[in-house]
Amino acid sequence: MRTTIQLALAIASLALAPAFAQQSTKPSAPSASHDHPAAGAVASATVQATVEAVDLSTREVTLRRDDGELVTLVVGEEARNLPQLAKGDIVTATYQVGLVVALGPPGKEPVRVDDTQAARTAAGQKPGGAIQQTVAVTATVVGIDKATHTVTLKGPKRTVSLPVSKDVDLGKVKVGDQVGAVYQESFALTVEPAKKP
Repeated sequence: MRTTIQLALAIASLALAPAFAQQSTKPSAPSASHDHPAAGAVASATVQATVEAVDLSTREVTLRRDDGELVTLVVGEEARNLPQLAKGDIVTATYQVGLVVALGPPGKEPVRVDDTQAARTAAGQKPGGAIQQTVAVTATVVGIDKATHTVTLKGPKRTVSLPVSKDVDLGKVKVGDQVGAVYQESFALTVEPAKKP
């Protein structure tokens, strides 16, 4: 699975970064009806490349990006479905990232929970797979600087001072409050067969 993920990340790097840079995040505004505000944002990008060549003896795959540039990748042995990849197949990579942050009343000690889920296509099918990583963290507000509009948070591993958006009312934030954040990143790779003429 690791090499399938590495192949997926390599394919994504072909054009995903420029595509992602062009995508705008979609923030959700803090709700005015709550004493403890929450906000979130999500962004995604999808890119495609066409398989130009597959050399099973060297495990090299040559892809043509949408801009016409050729890129050759070496795929590891863990990618069990490489023999099913053929010239003309369309490789699609989708990347999504999201963050939700919420302020809550004082609570327990800060914690961090990491979770990773992965899946791949069954043996004999076209290559494909997905991976999703989620990190949930709680931190305690240990300092507020209204002059610089920053909040200092003590998390389970370290203490950091972070700038806060000017539209957040720091008058509602108190030392001792808990901040919860959930960050999720996902990547999916699919391969569609070449179109028949």
